[in-house]
Amino acid sequence: MTGTLKNHPIWQNLSQTLKQLDPNQIAVQHLQACNAQINDYWDDDKFYEVISFIQLPHPELTSSSWEILPASTENTHWLQLKFALTINPPVASDPSHGNAQSTIGDLILILNEDLEVVDENWLIDVHSPYVLST
Repeated sequence: MTGTLKNHPIWQNLSQTLKQLDPNQIAVQHLQACNAQINDYWDDDKFYEVISFIQLPHPELTSSSWEILPASTENTHWLQLKFALTINPPVASDPSHGNAQSTIGDLILILNEDLEVVDENWLIDVHSPYVLST
């Protein structure tokens, strides 16, 4: 059997559901809940006890995916949201760049069926001047 999902209504349904969830707000709430810091972060071969930011990063959804496992598996559905994390540099610090945003990394959130964050993955530029690492 060959077929296609190209024009299947499932894509419209998933797209509408994602808009209703407001993924960027989910990420903002997660950043606020963790006080905009990451504990026990590994970057390549270097360990950092705490990574923090000079200001709360602005998350922007870059991709999302729905994961569905066989029905015999517990926790059969989850949603993965990937965000670019940006900082608006103070204008006084570098007037030549105007209002240009600086990307400091990515945040991936895994949500269960109850929209609770069950896992997270941070990819942070620890050398960014907007990131404090200890």
